[in-house]
Amino acid sequence: MKTLRVWFYDPTLDTEGFVNKLVSRLDSPFCHVEVQFADDRACSIYMGSKVLLRARTFDSPNYVCLHVPCSDLQHTLASGHAEHLQSRALGFSSLQMTSCFLWARPSASAQHTFCSKLVTEILQQAGVLGPTIDSQITTPSALHRLLEPQSRKQCTEATKHVAVPSMALDFRVPKA
Repeated sequence: MKTLRVWFYDPTLDTEGFVNKLVSRLDSPFCHVEVQFADDRACSIYMGSKVLLRARTFDSPNYVCLHVPCSDLQHTLASGHAEHLQSRALGFSSLQMTSCFLWARPSASAQHTFCSKLVTEILQQAGVLGPTIDSQITTPSALHRLLEPQSRKQCTEATKHVAVPSMALDFRVPKA
């Protein structure tokens, strides 16, 4: 079974990044999210940019990864939707992001998005998340709370059949 790696950024250790810290305080602990595919391409959007889909490493200790189980078809659908969104050159919307944290529904825009809305929609398109989740008001931390049970189940299933090393002890009692 494949997994989608969903990376969440926790700005606690940042010495800079006022906006990141503000966003994480509105719904802690995360301020950013990206989804990564088996080929190491990650899809997301940053303030002042358009949707990006590029090979990426997540070396910073500020990133937390959830491995979300998916079928080959779901992985293909997620990757394909990310490619489609990048080709549309969607831009970042500060208004939509701000509205998200105020739990107010912003006016819909087919040309703009923000990180957690983008990742939520990619996961919905793949059938990993249900269609009833409102991507326009899903924060990075809320998305983490939604995905964590699936990820935890994946980890439990993966380790269920792993042989655990054991040690045999031979206690011999000397005869007196």
